[in-house]
Amino acid sequence: MTTGRARPWLATAMALGALAIGYRSRIRPWMYTWGATRAECAEKLPGDELVDPGRPHTTRAVTVDAGPEDVWPWLAQIGEDRGGFYSYSRLERAVGADIHNAEVIHPEWQDLTVGDTVWLARRGGERGRQVVAAVEPKSHLVLMTPADYDRVQRGEPAGGSWSFHLRPEGGLTRLLARGNGGYTGNAVYDIAHFVMERKMLLGIQHRAER
Repeated sequence: MTTGRARPWLATAMALGALAIGYRSRIRPWMYTWGATRAECAEKLPGDELVDPGRPHTTRAVTVDAGPEDVWPWLAQIGEDRGGFYSYSRLERAVGADIHNAEVIHPEWQDLTVGDTVWLARRGGERGRQVVAAVEPKSHLVLMTPADYDRVQRGEPAGGSWSFHLRPEGGLTRLLARGNGGYTGNAVYDIAHFVMERKMLLGIQHRAER
């Protein structure tokens, strides 16, 4: 028999359970596919082949009223020590990243090659940087941790990647961001990454259209 003292705990447990079910069934799927079509979510994108196929992934997208040639320069210069990430820079600086989002294209930051470093936060050392695993101007940019990049060089699958893809549609561009593996599936990471990445996509959209 349930005692009166136990009932508040039972109610709390039921509420938490309902919240967890709602998050998994509605909120997480919406975050994982924000702005993307079903076809885009299911599509194999450049860089996917480098990652363990059993890992979960996210696909988010925006339509940019500009051609890939106008979107790519903003994407090519991302990085803490370069053009930033066009997201919530105050939040990024609050956790120790020295982010200053660029409002213009910098020609000196346009050359990216495989093996280059893109810093998320220098203070994080190896954990604060990504390595360019694949790049094709006006098409795609694939990033991963140094450890995963080393695995790929040895012919082993990476545990995760973060990639961006440009798809021309007439005079417009579909800008896709895909997250493969890594911390995907961890609720705290998923929510924080969604908030920042969504703002990043909108930030690139705004700058390219302007």
